[in-house]
Amino acid sequence: MRIAVMGAGGVGGCLGALLARNGNDVTLIARGAHLDAIRSSGLRLRQDEAEFTVNVPATSDARDVGPVNLVLFTVKTYHNAAAIPAIRPLVGPDTAVLTLQNGVECHPRLRESLGPGHALPGAYWTASSVQSPGVIASIGPTPRLSFGEERGRTSARSESIRNALRSAGIDAELSPDPLQVIWSKFIVLCSLAGITSAARTRIREFIQDPRGLELFTEAMREVDAVGRARGVNLPEGLVESQVEFIKGFPDFQNSMHADFENGRPTELDALNGTSSGWVPKPASPLP
Repeated sequence: MRIAVMGAGGVGGCLGALLARNGNDVTLIARGAHLDAIRSSGLRLRQDEAEFTVNVPATSDARDVGPVNLVLFTVKTYHNAAAIPAIRPLVGPDTAVLTLQNGVECHPRLRESLGPGHALPGAYWTASSVQSPGVIASIGPTPRLSFGEERGRTSARSESIRNALRSAGIDAELSPDPLQVIWSKFIVLCSLAGITSAARTRIREFIQDPRGLELFTEAMREVDAVGRARGVNLPEGLVESQVEFIKGFPDFQNSMHADFENGRPTELDALNGTSSGWVPKPASPLP
């Protein structure tokens, strides 16, 4: 499969390295010192105790690549205004664009820019990050993601993508309801990222106080209500089950909180608001 990774950081770099190691034709689109290191020494992936390096083409310009079968769209959401138009040279009539971004607004933006039938909404759960230029660290031996066609139907191309991901050692699920998938993650991430950034503390310490636990739970209930009002088919008891999941999760810091503490741009608009007032247009029927 011919694959381009738009944004070869933690998520894109991890998936790109695994797919390239399994024989797929992968090109990484990156920039700066990270791009320079990949070009000179390859891309190195560290997973728990194991690590390996792949030597793959890398560029800063999608025009160097041309149309591919699959685009992994894994840039931060605040790069979307520039990154979505930039991937057009990668997109042919049958190209799938799998978006694994945080938030819930990326796939309609891709649809508006690229036309219907290209975007595959998805969610990624494994902690992966750029450890140093050219080096990706991923916690756990098996990255996990779930995705599907925007309207929920199955297709030969989505099954082919799932199979390619699984063959590369990635726990990939093909969901009949990808909007439920991304909103189920968003309910937790929106609440967790906003609260921990505002409180300047990690979630484990915050919810040890009963008042903190109640605030976190109420924040998730608010996001859950928004999703249901938008017609997303969210399971009953989702908030309660996600609270229990977070209570049992090891201590960690989410990426937006880390970016905020280090003075980097954050995904605040995508996680806790609406990006610059943008509202998606109604979807037109797919053929």
